[in-house]
Amino acid sequence: MLDTVLILTRSELHGKRDRQSIQGFGAETVKHFLKGSDAFDFLTHNSAGLILCDTELEDMDGVRFLKLLRQNMNLKQIPVVMVTMENRKNKVLDCISAGCAGYILRPYSMDTFERHVRLALNLESFNEIEEIQLEEARNMVSMGEFDDAIEAYEEIISEQDEAQKYYDMGCQFLYKRKYGKAIIAFKKAVKINTLFAEAFKGLADAYKAKGDYENYKKYLMQAANVHAEFDRLEETKELFIEILKYENDAPNPFNTLGVKLRKEGDHAGALHAYKQAIKLTPDDENVYYNKSKAHYFMGDIEETLTSLREALSRKPGFTEARKLYANLAGQEWAAPAQEGAGDDDRPGALVDED
Repeated sequence: MLDTVLILTRSELHGKRDRQSIQGFGAETVKHFLKGSDAFDFLTHNSAGLILCDTELEDMDGVRFLKLLRQNMNLKQIPVVMVTMENRKNKVLDCISAGCAGYILRPYSMDTFERHVRLALNLESFNEIEEIQLEEARNMVSMGEFDDAIEAYEEIISEQDEAQKYYDMGCQFLYKRKYGKAIIAFKKAVKINTLFAEAFKGLADAYKAKGDYENYKKYLMQAANVHAEFDRLEETKELFIEILKYENDAPNPFNTLGVKLRKEGDHAGALHAYKQAIKLTPDDENVYYNKSKAHYFMGDIEETLTSLREALSRKPGFTEARKLYANLAGQEWAAPAQEGAGDDDRPGALVDED
């Protein structure tokens, strides 16, 4: 049974239809909002168990509302099911990327509506057993039972292949345009990976408490890498800063992800990862060089040269960058007179050499 359901659509007719459809779920309160801002005002002082959101509101589109909701720590766990007439693939992908829990096309049948809503609600309890295991492991650490905690965390991490399985399923459903099933698969992959990030972080804390700083750094980096894969900048940044306290030349997790994606042929994904990497380490010439390689394989020579200039302005003696620049620009790169001090041999990030 649901306590409160919010319906967001600028259409009174659609709002009426959605209100009738949700009655079968026993919601105590159903609120219809034409504007996303009004829904946020309501959520400031009230809770909700489910949101049915159209892609078009009076003051913003549904994707924008969903992204704003996910940025709020107090509201991000509310399941949101998109209910819309919009069936363009790119719009569906935008909603999936923003974190919707279901996608219902209008006009819908009650069977379709009920199936998608139930899947979205059940998804929130997914991994409940593992979450209990996580809490038990945390308690073991707080009680000084470090070896038992490490064993508990390792048991959770041993199932990590599950995330890849659901991700692959999601890709297959997308290809077949089965968007509802794709959303469920991707959401499960995200929830599993979030669980593993927490398990890696817990494992790191347990080793730190034992005084084993090598394993502490190792598992802290694994947690950061999981967050980077799901584009969680703030979480990755927080862990990366902690790692740097113990290892000055630790690899930037987003840069590592970018190299991996580029080698897999996902140049757009790699480019996004490098842009995130720059936010973590804005003075690392290796990241700019790797970014130039992504632009190059996407056929954007101007952006390739721009990124190479950024790399060389930070390290004028960067051999690989100078070679690529000369090849593309038809001339050697010349450092401005005030530059040159950055030509050092300090350890750098992972360089994409392929």
